Amino acid sequence: MVTWSPPPSPEGAVPALGGTALGQAEAARRVPIPPDALVALPRPFTARRRLNRLARALRRRGWKVERRYAETLPLLRVHFPDMWGLGESVTVAGGAGGWWYRSSTGELLAPCADVDLAVLRVMTALDRWVSAAGSFWGTDGS
Repeated sequence: MVTWSPPPSPEGAVPALGGTALGQAEAARRVPIPPDALVALPRPFTARRRLNRLARALRRRGWKVERRYAETLPLLRVHFPDMWGLGESVTVAGGAGGWWYRSSTGELLAPCADVDLAVLRVMTALDRWVSAAGSFWGTDGS
């Protein structure tokens, strides 16, 4: 994992106030953006529309989907039909090349234009959890 840190301040500059503390005019400066930072969050209407497409595709494959659009950031909660305690939350975020589906861990799942790939990635992530929980319950936790 690459960590990002801001570039060092120029010599003689006061970090909090820049060149203005020294009686100099300060021009607008470039602020570097970390390479893994997301570009933007969509407007709620855009996010809901894209999440609705994903919800329909997941329902067709037998997953239970709960829309949580009253929150400040619209999200989709996906559950295995028999295990409501296990699930994944999916949001929409801007990334390289457009809008992406993003998991609750921050991982970009797939571009919003590729709903089938997003469904596959959500199902793969949840299948691992469901199989692990099933083996745990089948062995009485030991």
